[in-house]
Amino acid sequence: MKIKALQKLCLLLLAVLLSANIGYAQTDTKVKKLSDDDRMAWWRDSKFGMFIHWGVYSIPGGERDGKICGGGAEWIMDKLDYTIEEYEKFPAMFNPVKFNADEWVSMAKNAGMKYIVITSKHHDGFGLWDSKVSDYDIMDSSPFKRDIIKELSEACKKQGIIFCFYHSITDWHHPQAQGNLFPNYNAGQKDQTVVNPEFPKYYKNYLKPQVKELLTNYGDIGVVWFDGEWIGDYTTEMGKEFYDFIREIQPNTIVNNRVDKGRKGMDGMDTEGNFAGDFGTPEQEIPATGIDSDWESCMTMNGSWGYKPSDHNWKSSKKLIQNLVDIVSKGGNFLLNIGPDGLGQFPPESIERLEAMGTWTRVNGESVYGTKASPYARPDWGRYTKKEGVVYAHVFDWPTDGKLVINSDIKIKKASLLMDPKSKLKTTLVNGQLVINLPKQAPDANVSVIKIKLLSNDDWANLKRFKKANAKLKAPAKKENRVVFMGNSITQNWTREHGVFFKKNPSYINRGISGQTTSQMLLRFRQDVIDLKPKVVVICAGTNDLAGNGGPISADDIVKNICSMAELAKANNIKTVLASILPASSYSWSPSIKPADAIIAINKQIKAYAKANDLVYLDYYTSMVNETKGLKKELGRDTVHPNVKGYEIMGPLAKEAIKIALKKK
Repeated sequence: MKIKALQKLCLLLLAVLLSANIGYAQTDTKVKKLSDDDRMAWWRDSKFGMFIHWGVYSIPGGERDGKICGGGAEWIMDKLDYTIEEYEKFPAMFNPVKFNADEWVSMAKNAGMKYIVITSKHHDGFGLWDSKVSDYDIMDSSPFKRDIIKELSEACKKQGIIFCFYHSITDWHHPQAQGNLFPNYNAGQKDQTVVNPEFPKYYKNYLKPQVKELLTNYGDIGVVWFDGEWIGDYTTEMGKEFYDFIREIQPNTIVNNRVDKGRKGMDGMDTEGNFAGDFGTPEQEIPATGIDSDWESCMTMNGSWGYKPSDHNWKSSKKLIQNLVDIVSKGGNFLLNIGPDGLGQFPPESIERLEAMGTWTRVNGESVYGTKASPYARPDWGRYTKKEGVVYAHVFDWPTDGKLVINSDIKIKKASLLMDPKSKLKTTLVNGQLVINLPKQAPDANVSVIKIKLLSNDDWANLKRFKKANAKLKAPAKKENRVVFMGNSITQNWTREHGVFFKKNPSYINRGISGQTTSQMLLRFRQDVIDLKPKVVVICAGTNDLAGNGGPISADDIVKNICSMAELAKANNIKTVLASILPASSYSWSPSIKPADAIIAINKQIKAYAKANDLVYLDYYTSMVNETKGLKKELGRDTVHPNVKGYEIMGPLAKEAIKIALKKK
């Protein structure tokens, strides 16, 4: 042992000399240094990782002579007052013959986890890799003689999982760290005056060289996850220097905020000030609201990080899935812990929960990975996550009446069950609230996800729809009475149902688009009306607004949008025909909405505006309404859209209104 220790000392001195003269080996290779956003991108998209607390503390499992230590079993050396000599018996007993790195990584991957963080060394000081700096590791002090870190890193690489390691700054075993504080190894947490004056030597000659080994011998490291920074011995100057030291060796690795001294208790985020670290680390907590910085909530499945068979306080699979969704909805990552036993096996309760989470993520993963924090207020029934063009509604509490009230700022194009892409969920407007109509039964007992495709922000108004057609149109001849019909599906379908009307009147141009709201039409008005230089515009709008297709909107706002189009027409010397909204008793896509009375009220306001401004009011309504305020059955192909007979009535009415408009000064 003495000869080996001398060999290690020589190797350490050689490493120090080499680093002093030529720099670190990995900095000699040309590693492209990424920007902070690019460096953090994989981590921000991953959302879900596995924490593994494993070491010789898995042998006693939190129990000594019938006494159970409080809190985590990994703290047994401190909690149950082991001397260093007494604790050193456990490495000799640590022979985890059931350990299989490939199986561990497979379980993480099948659960939907994207990265693994393994404890290379916890506070007890025992290392899970072949350290040349110390004999207190798995190769030299245990009968196992296998490098756990090496096997896990290789298994992760094979299976496409990002390998990361945890490392404790505190060390209860090392005489230059906290090894001299028995029986209270952790006294320096509460009393910052309790320090080891030799700690700077430990930091320089032991802590940093061991971390360097882990960064240089095991390939690319995704995250270096520190802990134990709370001791008074460790300074913020050390933390900043340590961060730079790590980034010099592996420029693109990510380091948590516990590398420095800024962490504010268990909420894990930094106090105000200039502190090193790339993300915050809430522990066993989920912030009440989102945080405007990177963060990751680490959490146990029961109450202990290390293996503790006496702890039966297991969180349910449902709770863990909802925690994942809650964290992701607030912009964070979820690092969920496993505490393997002394043989290298995951507890069966942990395996059961991993399998349940895997079942859920395989179906619903797209609503988690690569998503952003919800921009909307948290609903009572669950959480939102968001991607470009999509919002995911995660329903924790399925509404008994089948009506899911969602945020009115969400502009819905299509809603469906995520687990059934072919499904179509109807959206309605009920008492000013935007509602998605759901099946009676929740498709998933844990969390059901509704996928909401949004109206495109890039071309929400469908400006591209007629761009080519408009470009082909020649300017109207001097004597041509060009007319543009501006509207929604009722106007659009006119060409399909009764195209002869436009063929017989070639100066009439149809610019109706199915699904258009008045606000979309207003945005299109310049390019699809004004730029075509018509003599007259016929404005027919309102139905989609009333159906809530673009979110809740009041009748007054609908009228304002229609009148704004009329004002634009007037400013550009275009005569205006304001068409009434057609009668409708219901909408097939929103059966709960009863629009008949709203249509009457809007038409009344439009007619009054037309009269006050000497515009032509085109009354389709009176000729097409039935005795129950709906569209006459013989004139409609449904309760909203006219059929051929309906358009045959509308055509002459429109022509007469246009004729009157052209005569106006």
